[in-house]
Amino acid sequence: MIKLDHLTIAVSDCEKSRDWYVETLGLKLEFEIPERRTSAVQDEFGFTLFLAETPGGPGGRAAS
Repeated sequence: MIKLDHLTIAVSDCEKSRDWYVETLGLKLEFEIPERRTSAVQDEFGFTLFLAETPGGPGGRAAS
């Protein structure tokens, strides 16, 4: 059986997204990479979500 250990999610605001995953879902902050606008949050099973701020948010469409 394949076991995934991480997944990257494109977000429009890294800090707001990090706070939501920590406060609402109870994930713990594993680490942050401020210069890349990325946070890593982890669940109790060791699965990590990388929250990567992307220009234009999910889908990568920048405002015109």
